[in-house]
Amino acid sequence: MLYRTIGVPDEVMDLLRRYRIEQNKQKLRMGVEWEQTDYVFTNETGRYIHPCTFSSWPRQFAERYCLPHINPHALRHTQASVLYQNNVDPVTISRRLGHSRVSTTQDIYCHLLEQADDTARDAIGSALFGEKKKQAPTPGKQKVN
Repeated sequence: MLYRTIGVPDEVMDLLRRYRIEQNKQKLRMGVEWEQTDYVFTNETGRYIHPCTFSSWPRQFAERYCLPHINPHALRHTQASVLYQNNVDPVTISRRLGHSRVSTTQDIYCHLLEQADDTARDAIGSALFGEKKKQAPTPGKQKVN
């Protein structure tokens, strides 16, 4: 298995600490039936959770409570979108996503790069000509190569 290290917000670390407290309570309830592992997320007896569970459980939960289904993989795309929209460089985004090549990330998220180009265009326009009222995009937007 390939491992990578990424930073997470302090709030996520706080949630993980609270989860660990709950997991320790479950461990005490299970006693000798608890299987000690190095996994952060386990089933109710401390055992390994099969990866399919992370796909099937949210679907079943959404169906049970009449909620829209959110594919866990969509969270990966959300992260990439948020990072691009906040001007994080493509190399950092690629590393966080675990892509071996930055070009892979850029190919997958090229629509976000086009939005970033619009932001760059507006920034240059503001720098050269001052702030203008935002106008609706015109059909047939012209690109200069």
